[in-house]
Amino acid sequence: MGTSPPLATTWRLSTPPQRAGAIAILQLRGDVEGALVRLGIAPVAVGEMRLRNLAGVDRGVVARVKQDQALLMPHGGQEVIRQLCQVLGQAGIVHDTTPSAATRFPEARSPFEAELLDAVARAASPRAVDLLLDQPRRWASLGSPAPDLATPAPDQAHSRQLDRLIVPPLVVAVGASNIGKSTLLNRLCGRVVAATADEPGTTRDHVGSLIDLDGLVVRYVDTPGQRDDAPASEQEAMAIARGLLAEADLVLELGDRGTPPPQSRAGTPAPLVIALRADLGVPGWAHHIAVSAATGSGMADLVVLLRRRLVSDEALASPLPWRFWPEAASGSPAAGGATL
Repeated sequence: MGTSPPLATTWRLSTPPQRAGAIAILQLRGDVEGALVRLGIAPVAVGEMRLRNLAGVDRGVVARVKQDQALLMPHGGQEVIRQLCQVLGQAGIVHDTTPSAATRFPEARSPFEAELLDAVARAASPRAVDLLLDQPRRWASLGSPAPDLATPAPDQAHSRQLDRLIVPPLVVAVGASNIGKSTLLNRLCGRVVAATADEPGTTRDHVGSLIDLDGLVVRYVDTPGQRDDAPASEQEAMAIARGLLAEADLVLELGDRGTPPPQSRAGTPAPLVIALRADLGVPGWAHHIAVSAATGSGMADLVVLLRRRLVSDEALASPLPWRFWPEAASGSPAAGGATL
């Protein structure tokens, strides 16, 4: 089958790719009438949902959301999705690989509402949801029930801090070998993600995990222990891990009673200095908190401290509106007066 000339219509897969499900959702946007004709799908009126033959690939539901938007809902098997996507391309319907929030959420009544729905869908942290759902009320208190996306944040620092509830911040742990760094990571995760042993070099590459810290999900990276006699392969891994320090939102400098922590960098926020293996004795060097990952002593306080370093209690309690949408969205058309 050849490929038809391009239509003024785009398609995108709204359900997760590379994952089978009961149904899949493919969104059409633009010249929906022309697209349905080329696909051999019988017409569907705006506001209607109809069971249709989907271009000979499957039988599924077509929902006409708006004049220029429709949803194709076939069975969610990977082969069905692959074949239907192929047919869409052959029909001249263009694959939209960078859809806007308004494209992803055609049901939204304003660009602001589309960005809100997108933020809720993307938010990694449990603490984000209630705050996001309260934003229409907060913006309305400033006289902007659906603000223009170019509207600046009332407090930019406040908004940037809360953004960490959507995109997990990067936490990088550094310290010498054999001080319990991997045991700390395993305790924070509540499962084994890093090998532990009483010998240097057990962690030969950086180990990462997404961890929920008091409602804030972070990307936690446990770097290899720093030692001068490490083999070449381990030295390379250490160099890669050190490069993460420049990107880190928070650095943890770790040590134990016999081994003080390294001086990693100056940054904002400043590194958090943690004494590990407190069950074996608290060190004499200055630290913010002492914990024992082996026994759990001090771990609950550490979790809260980590969250507060990244998203403060003040930021969570502030009644200020949050400018949660990305800068790229500011070029979108001005929002109307619709509210949630």
